[in-house]
Amino acid sequence: MSRRLILAMVALSPTLIYPDDVGAQPRRLTLEAALRIAASSHPDLRIAVADVAAASGAVRSARARPNPEATATIGPAVNADARLTSGQAGIGQTLELGGKRRFRAEEASQLENAADARLQRTRDLIALGVYRAFSLAVLAEERLRTAMDADSVGEALRQAAADRLRLGAGTLLELNVAAAAAARDRRTRLLAEQSLTAARYALQSAIGLPAADEVRPEGPLPQSTARATLDADALVQRALSLRPDLRALGHEVEAASRRTKLATALRWPDPAVGISAGRAEDFQVRLFTLSLPLPLWNRGDGVRAVAAARLTRAEVEAARARQDVEREVRVAFQAYQRAAEATTAFESQVVERLRENLDLALESFRSGKISFFSYSTLRRDLVAARFDYLDSLADLAERDYALAAAVGERLGGSRP
Repeated sequence: MSRRLILAMVALSPTLIYPDDVGAQPRRLTLEAALRIAASSHPDLRIAVADVAAASGAVRSARARPNPEATATIGPAVNADARLTSGQAGIGQTLELGGKRRFRAEEASQLENAADARLQRTRDLIALGVYRAFSLAVLAEERLRTAMDADSVGEALRQAAADRLRLGAGTLLELNVAAAAAARDRRTRLLAEQSLTAARYALQSAIGLPAADEVRPEGPLPQSTARATLDADALVQRALSLRPDLRALGHEVEAASRRTKLATALRWPDPAVGISAGRAEDFQVRLFTLSLPLPLWNRGDGVRAVAAARLTRAEVEAARARQDVEREVRVAFQAYQRAAEATTAFESQVVERLRENLDLALESFRSGKISFFSYSTLRRDLVAARFDYLDSLADLAERDYALAAAVGERLGGSRP
């Protein structure tokens, strides 16, 4: 009778509780919907868009010519015999020499290109971050589902062991073992609930939603985005050609180069020419004016030194970034390969075999060929292997994200 009780409780327990039954119901989002929301309202993206708008405004300012200056004078002209009132109005224009306006416009244009490239990088990282968070949230739900199943079965076995002891068919040792296993299963379930809550909030943050807008993933685990079929050298070359942040640094080097040319052009003083006309009683007055700054004290040496230093700094940063990207890709590729191999090994060598063994153990337990202890041990091994497999999938998702981000891969949505 007690064996039938155990079998009935074990059979029914996986259907007792699911993650959907825990707490309030958050909003369901597919990966495609999460990507669309992130692409339209993520705060980081809005900041990058504002940076592009500011850079565009700087281009317009740099291309504008200096404004003309209007002047007007009025006052008395007095000598010993007469007093005259004279008035004069004029307009003047500063003429920039040495290509200063062109160099300013080119510098601003390069900085605008850099802002555009950083905007693209931000878009890519946001999409990859959503992919990563979505994958981890899906796995967290599956981990909680496994923990709940284990908790339900563990409690069923504990109760069955207590019934066996009361009927005289079991032992106190069986009950103690079942109680300890049930306590571990309950703790594992509680930790899995905490992990699921954290994973859902991480998904919410990756999408860029406010804290009050709770979400949960809907759909299968996304497949890999990284190009693991390529070798490390090929991935490095892809990264060096694809990464928008590297392009941004290249544009910033060009902008610094234009700044040095502008600093050199500042050696040329900018003259101002003008014309004015006036009247003093019966006299008509017309004047042509020319003013020229004299570079006696300030010849722009400091400006040129600053521009040259900033160019050197930009070049060093760009070169260092390329080296860092190569290291990042190689490390990420090796980590991804190991994670993929570990996941494959779990899937093909452990999980399915343990599931098959548990089916055999359950059949043996029904027929009385194995004891309560043997069945409990095999069940614990299956649950542990399932958790390890889910952990390996989570690690693969992390490594997949890191490799895709290092290479500069773009994500357009989930794969079937």
